[in-house]
Amino acid sequence: MAQDPSAPLDPAAPAHAAGIAVSEVPATLEFELAWRDDFDTFDGARWQLMTHSWDANLAQFSTTNVRVENGIAALQLTSAPSDGAKPFRGVEMRSVEALTYGKVEARAKLAQGSGVVSSLVLLYTPWPADDWNELDIEYLGRYADRMQFNAMVYLGPPTTPPATQSVTPTQYPELAPLGFDASADFHVYAMEWTPAQARFSVDGQVLHTWNTEISRLRRPMNILLTIWASAAADWAGPIDASTAPVAAEYDWLEVYRYTGTAP
Repeated sequence: MAQDPSAPLDPAAPAHAAGIAVSEVPATLEFELAWRDDFDTFDGARWQLMTHSWDANLAQFSTTNVRVENGIAALQLTSAPSDGAKPFRGVEMRSVEALTYGKVEARAKLAQGSGVVSSLVLLYTPWPADDWNELDIEYLGRYADRMQFNAMVYLGPPTTPPATQSVTPTQYPELAPLGFDASADFHVYAMEWTPAQARFSVDGQVLHTWNTEISRLRRPMNILLTIWASAAADWAGPIDASTAPVAAEYDWLEVYRYTGTAP
């Protein structure tokens, strides 16, 4: 999905010292709860398990690498040494319904391991992509205490769907220090998407806001919970013995509809 950020940050520095805007998430009337999943069982009316991959993903997504029971959705990254092209098996758990503006919040314990990416994503999913809209909270397992927030949009000329070749997005990544190990315990991660901005928060604090090309972020997007292995060693870290087996665990997820004024 995303690429290597341009400059790493000091993991020991607090977010404000590293130039990351930090603020408490204020009470708002812009969102109302649409649904919640406590992951007691796998809800096939809400979620679908994908089986695709892409060039920079060393994992083939599998329907057998997720366990949803006892209030936890555990997404596993495992080795598949007999598969030379895709030597790992991962998970993309994708919402059936799409969201146009709103808020997605999840309590999760993410996966540490070099080359491992575990995430909460909003993505416009038609493929080949006739446009690109994406918001990411991605934990790069090579770092214990950093999180990448990213927005991706297509800046080129309009296309006419259905596309025969996918467009290429422009990315706006921000690698932010957290002040804790995101793989050691559960924390609450949230993305808010309105016509004015996208906000990324952790445990109720806004760590990143993006509005550079917000008018282009207008397509309905599906919610993705993912774990995969990246071929980009300079971004996610080299593949080594820590890459697999690992798991990302999601305790609950809430989806809020936007009740403000849409363009």
